[in-house]
Amino acid sequence: MNTTSDWVRELRQRGLTPKTLTPEERAEKEKTDAERITKAWQAQERVKYQRMSLWGETGTRSFEFEDWNPQIQRNEQTARDIGNQAYAMTKEMRNGLFNVFLFGRAGAGKTSLALAMMSRLSDSYTTMFVSVVEWRNLKFKSFKDNKVAERLNLTEKFMREVEVLVLDDFGKETQAEAKETVSSMLFELADARRGKATIITSNDDLTGLALKYDQAVLSRLITKDIKHIITTNKLDDVRKV
Repeated sequence: MNTTSDWVRELRQRGLTPKTLTPEERAEKEKTDAERITKAWQAQERVKYQRMSLWGETGTRSFEFEDWNPQIQRNEQTARDIGNQAYAMTKEMRNGLFNVFLFGRAGAGKTSLALAMMSRLSDSYTTMFVSVVEWRNLKFKSFKDNKVAERLNLTEKFMREVEVLVLDDFGKETQAEAKETVSSMLFELADARRGKATIITSNDDLTGLALKYDQAVLSRLITKDIKHIITTNKLDDVRKV
């Protein structure tokens, strides 16, 4: 095995002069190398979780705050205020994660804002998008298909671990479906989400969700802090906000 002296001798034979680092320079180099390796690993982790997202029938989607256009709403100022509120919450989440609840009429931009928040946070945290409808469908398919069951288990593992999770169309299932299947799925997820951020979008308000889910589930996943709740009930169904 070559020693350091052997490497130095070989370099000099090739006309190269090895650089000798001072202890301070060596420490700085090791710090820089460690930071580079850590950043590369963190980037790989973010991609890993994003790839496990469950998008549903619409397929992969993206949205940025710059895409939010209040002018297509009749109540332009309200739309502007809602966009600013979501943006302010996203900035706040850089200093500490918390749950967010977006509810209101369909097609008014709840999912768009959730996607914008997720995108803006993706450079600092691992993120994942899950359509609750697609998750439920995967659960039903897993009863008869072992490969689907394996995929579901891995998906749910990532849902428990990811730092920022978007649960889209929360409560869209019927009351019977919610109580029989989805409620138990959410209960298993809820405890693992403590200390992380779960961004929930729903057509139902808390009163409507309380008819479908156990209070123990709702209290863990849905924030009670009104500063972290957004309603789009005063916006129009425009689908392209």
